Amino acid sequence: MKNIQEIQTKKFFEKNSTNWSLKADFKKNKILNTIQARNLFALKIIKQYKLKYHLDVGCGSGDLSYASSKISNKSIGLDFAQSMIDIAENKFSRKNLSFECKSVFNYQPNSAFDAISANGFIEYLSIVQIKNFIKFCKKNLKKNGFLILGSRNRLYNLFSLNEFSKKEIRKKTFKKFYLESINLAKLHLNNFLKFKKINFEEAQFKQPKTGINVDKRHQFSPSQLINLLERYNFKIIEISPINCHPVIPKIYNSNINYKKISNFISLDKNKLGLIPFASSFMIAAKKLNFK
Repeated sequence: MKNIQEIQTKKFFEKNSTNWSLKADFKKNKILNTIQARNLFALKIIKQYKLKYHLDVGCGSGDLSYASSKISNKSIGLDFAQSMIDIAENKFSRKNLSFECKSVFNYQPNSAFDAISANGFIEYLSIVQIKNFIKFCKKNLKKNGFLILGSRNRLYNLFSLNEFSKKEIRKKTFKKFYLESINLAKLHLNNFLKFKKINFEEAQFKQPKTGINVDKRHQFSPSQLINLLERYNFKIIEISPINCHPVIPKIYNSNINYKKISNFISLDKNKLGLIPFASSFMIAAKKLNFK
């Protein structure tokens, strides 16, 4: 049985598929947005590690699947919103590219993948479903395969100075997240990974409404996702900020020039230090294989 979260999510994306497709199109956007930035990170990992069999879960209008099909042997886009799949199939066509309208939890692939990506996907799942999704990835990735995962960033609540901040400051976890932010600012990835991880769990407060009409959209910190992934024998390879904010959201959304600054900031080599000021982030993790 579908839960309320699934029903709300599917209804939203069925209704907003055309707008989503427009946002994902590089030719129709002069300024890089979150959808495109996530896709670029996933594509970079696929290129860098020469990953040839790619599954994109929650593929939306298919832009990442199409881009990866240019460098892969086979790319598959999976989404449970039929309107998204319809747009993807109308927009893109290659012999090594296919799309399927199906929930990942009902999907049984014919063979294992080199890469599984899920950009902006886990925020709409229950905690149990997220864990089941990681299990799915572990089962269906080849030896040394890569999981490329996006998440809304809970650390940003500390620096957004809005209703999210008010909710966060009342929690005992505030200090832990603040210390995590400091460590991200001063450490390289290998040293950051040595610190004790924050428990992977749902935020225990009702989040203020955002532009997407669902009751709940999860946020996690890098440490929380690392905690989860390491439990399932994934090794973290890279973490990158998405949608860096040079100013608080209220000001950021008032002037397009701040978004231009955001794109410029994102080019900085100190990727970890930018994460506390980004509304979301990406993680690339490699599947470890034990006898």
